[in-house]
Amino acid sequence: MINIIGLGPGNENYITKLGEKLILDSDVLIGGKRNLESINDFKGEKIEMASNLKEILEYINLNSDKQISVIASGDPLIYGIGRYLSKNIDNEKLNIVSGISSLQYIFSKIYVDMNELYITSSHGKVPDFDYILSHKKVCMVTDSKIGPKEISKEIINRKLERTVVVGENLSYDNEKITIGTPEDILNIDKFDMSVVVILDEK
Repeated sequence: MINIIGLGPGNENYITKLGEKLILDSDVLIGGKRNLESINDFKGEKIEMASNLKEILEYINLNSDKQISVIASGDPLIYGIGRYLSKNIDNEKLNIVSGISSLQYIFSKIYVDMNELYITSSHGKVPDFDYILSHKKVCMVTDSKIGPKEISKEIINRKLERTVVVGENLSYDNEKITIGTPEDILNIDKFDMSVVVILDEK
């Protein structure tokens, strides 16, 4: 069986009990360096996954007799590895264990429900901001090219009134959540990789 397991937003306390049990029962653990380092009690083989997805897929197919767990931050089906693997592995051999996503986490911290939320990402693409900003409640997974400042500029350019929430290093000791207007966000020097929430509170 191939498990794809969400580790939660980062802090090890947020992993589910089922996910933790499956990891410890596995022969092989595959994941990014930071994720692998967060699993301390695992006794089997660890394989670091960078951008070599095809090599990882080939390894999984050649070792289908082993109990393999692929670990990922957050929830693997929210802009994660789950989509790629579920399209390329026989689903009868696949077990996906959801994790708490950074999206869920940040909404719990700002006491806002996720009903009617539009979820998107700026990873590797140019977002359609006209469409995105037509929604009253948005959560965007950002990258180094399009982050809080770029999003804030798009809001200002359209003369929209929005509250912007920026979550950095969520669930870690150096977590930081900033809430303000787009103008407030532009006045901050820099942000770490982050999740951005855009709220129209009218």
